[in-house]
Amino acid sequence: MNLNKTTDYVLLKAVDKSEECVADKKLYETKTSKCGKEIYFVLDRNSKRLDFPRIADYLKRFSETSKKNLNVCLDSFVSFIKEAGQTFDMILTVVSSISFYEKPTFSLKTKKEPVYDINYLINEDHIDLFNEVVVIKEAQHFCRTLQDMPSNFLYPTEFTKRVKELFSDVKDKVNIVEFDKARIKQEKMNLLLAVNAGSIREPRFMYIEYKNNPESDEYYGYVGKGITFDAGGMNIKTANHMRWMKFDMSGAATVVSTLYALAKNNVKTNVVAVVCLTENLVSPTSVRPDDVIISHSGKTVEIDNTDAEGRLVLADGLSFAARNLKVTKLVDVATLTGAMLYALGDTYTGVWSTCTCQWKTFEEIAYKSGEYVWRLPLHEDFLKPLESNIADIANSVSDPRAGSSRAACFLKEFTNDLPYIHLDIAITADVKHIGHGTMVRTLYNYAKNQNFN
Repeated sequence: MNLNKTTDYVLLKAVDKSEECVADKKLYETKTSKCGKEIYFVLDRNSKRLDFPRIADYLKRFSETSKKNLNVCLDSFVSFIKEAGQTFDMILTVVSSISFYEKPTFSLKTKKEPVYDINYLINEDHIDLFNEVVVIKEAQHFCRTLQDMPSNFLYPTEFTKRVKELFSDVKDKVNIVEFDKARIKQEKMNLLLAVNAGSIREPRFMYIEYKNNPESDEYYGYVGKGITFDAGGMNIKTANHMRWMKFDMSGAATVVSTLYALAKNNVKTNVVAVVCLTENLVSPTSVRPDDVIISHSGKTVEIDNTDAEGRLVLADGLSFAARNLKVTKLVDVATLTGAMLYALGDTYTGVWSTCTCQWKTFEEIAYKSGEYVWRLPLHEDFLKPLESNIADIANSVSDPRAGSSRAACFLKEFTNDLPYIHLDIAITADVKHIGHGTMVRTLYNYAKNQNFN
């Protein structure tokens, strides 16, 4: 990647739909000039509101199908902004999308895959914004690298090792704490231990504190699901459903990558990233259906289905963040329920929120970050099927109705009544079997705007 370098690459620039050179194209489509030296991306200068998620989507599609060295005229995109504050939003959207296929994330192919050079052209007045965006882009790339790694290369201890290596250049800005299995037992995170019971690899619990706004009483807890491989446990998955379960740690990758970008850019905010890491495998020692586990919060949980493991590890993570770290708001990120495939496909990330005002803020920030989100309901009716005869709550039930919302309601029971947002990225985390670093940009901006929430 280069900035304002003189090259003979093809130039990508945004043009208005009224321009004669794109008269035969629709919004967000691209067209190559007759001479082949320019590629036009169609926008509408008269639109009332810029659709950043749509711009991001189409630019990513373009970068997937047109892999080549490029000059990208960021100034042409910035010229379409409606408000001064949108300059950053546009630069973030364009850079993160165009660079998506710039280089491979993780690959063990014997033949090296090509790396594409992208040269950004931008006014000197926007260099600081561009530099901030580059850090976010690199953090998102790290997230995707972790996602794409196979589980025999990335397991709990390797995950924490790589994260600590990432934070080596900002270690003076953060406090990193890692619990081994013995300490996890000491902290009574028995749901995390129960999921780990079938694996020969130890679990890990990690939190990374970043407190850089002493003027604010707010302290966000970003909690990520970190199942480095999910075979389903005793309720073992069928072959088709077990494929791609290396991505089940995407929530954990998202929150640590977001925190790194915040620290690297010295953003004035207070956030802690919490990750619960384990494999969920089947063995003679695995947790079984009908077992009852005492959670970190003290609530007892009856195991109905060992393949509903993500909510178990998150429950302990949420409880620890609320009780031990004293956060003021909770956001969790998880590849939680396959039911999201039917609800929102791979377009929208599902969001559940205990506060409408908080949801509206989050929705607007996600929109400006170029990511689609959609709110689904938290309702007491979804908890009724989880009633247990012998425990406070069951972790699942054999009922296909409202499965994603039922999982969200289960998690809410472990939030200590704090304001809470749950993000289900089960289908948006990895599309076409590659990690997408979903929600890194949104969570970065949500923390960045902490004073305004």
